[in-house]
Amino acid sequence: MAKNPRSVAMMPIRSKFNAFVRYAFKMTHGETLGVQPYVEHVCYVISNLIDRKTRRLLINLPPQHLKSFIGTICLTAHMLGINPRLRIIITAYSDAYAESLCGRIRDMMQSPWYQRAFDTRIKEGHSRANDFATREGGGVFAVAATGAITGRTADFIIYDDPHEIGDWNNERKLALVKDNFNTVLSRLHDKATGPVLVIAHRVSENDLSAELLKEKVWTSLRLPLVGVRRQTYELGHGEWTRERGERLRPRAYPKAEVARLQRTQLAPPFELFYQQGLSSAATSRPRAEHFQSFVPHALPVGPVVLSVDPGHGGGPNASSTAVQAWISCGGNYYLINEFCDLCDAENLRDVFWSFARKYRPSVALIEKTADGPALYSRIQSKVNFKLKLIIPQGPKIARFSNHLSKIRNKKIFFPEGAPWRDQFIFDMINFPGGSTDRGDAMSQYLDYMDTDPVIKPRPPRESGIAVVTGSSFTWHRR
Repeated sequence: MAKNPRSVAMMPIRSKFNAFVRYAFKMTHGETLGVQPYVEHVCYVISNLIDRKTRRLLINLPPQHLKSFIGTICLTAHMLGINPRLRIIITAYSDAYAESLCGRIRDMMQSPWYQRAFDTRIKEGHSRANDFATREGGGVFAVAATGAITGRTADFIIYDDPHEIGDWNNERKLALVKDNFNTVLSRLHDKATGPVLVIAHRVSENDLSAELLKEKVWTSLRLPLVGVRRQTYELGHGEWTRERGERLRPRAYPKAEVARLQRTQLAPPFELFYQQGLSSAATSRPRAEHFQSFVPHALPVGPVVLSVDPGHGGGPNASSTAVQAWISCGGNYYLINEFCDLCDAENLRDVFWSFARKYRPSVALIEKTADGPALYSRIQSKVNFKLKLIIPQGPKIARFSNHLSKIRNKKIFFPEGAPWRDQFIFDMINFPGGSTDRGDAMSQYLDYMDTDPVIKPRPPRESGIAVVTGSSFTWHRR
């Protein structure tokens, strides 16, 4: 019997994963994929997983580089086309995203071109948002990376972006994903050698990828947006040599766009999110050694700025207040002293006046949250230095991240031997986990200094505190 011409034409996409990906892209997006050497290499390493030459595979790619299309949608559809009895578990950062991946796989498998290439069909009446079965008993179950999979078993597991981007600095949620990963692996029929693919962009030094990179059983492919050194990659039908500085998708990411991302991608940092932790600056959080010390006689002379992150005075929603006194000199920032504790509105006023008397600030920054407006209204007529009521701009993680380069470049100095120094550093290296008050007050001060303000020094000390009344002032002892 003569072979069906259509069936013969479909032979390459049945037998070769890279051919399947290119054809699927054309049919799904209505355009050809074009010359994309990195796609060929990704297909090559995934083909080794399909052929069981590799058992555990980790792929780190920047966002918007067809990661999910190749590593989840095409891979699942292709494997079920070859073996419709396979049971595949897909995990992602949320149930909604997992369901969307499952839906895109289902749509591909129900498309006319797929059904011309493969005999696999989805079983009628056995298709839900996150779950479908084939007529031969295989299928897909998609779930969040921290979701329940009780009663499910798998021949193949795919982890697609297990971490929410917004959780990049949330140690508790990062740990939940890592803990649940071991639970998902337990659902493999072949727990020793069953194939597992984790395909993700890096979000943290403590993410799941970081854990897997420590384990010798995992084969890893890490492709940064911008090449960090000259490197040659196998394509299966030749080689691709990538030069240092070469971008994966030069048309989509011109040099100007990369430069913009380097300035603006802070949470997670560019070095992880786009460079996959391979560039020399790859770090997502401060370390203790980034913070410097000074002895009292080495403190530079200069105008003092107070930064106040007010808390809620009491009740079940009580939160700490942070008051800090800073001096800047030569591009460095010196924290002279700090207060951080629970206090009500009256205590906050007393703490503020204590810092004002001792350090005679030129400027005081008060965040317009919690007890801040009350403090501002009670002191604004009683000071002879500048008061600024600050409205926070953007999430606290982003505000803190704006100044990571200052910390990493060792521009922040604390007094040697200060009783609060160790706790302050602990809060900084774990920000925003735990207490964020110190980090918020520091970010507020550094934000202000980034405006390049003109800060006039106070006149020589006299006894008392100046009280402004109209255009004149008098001194009151406190």
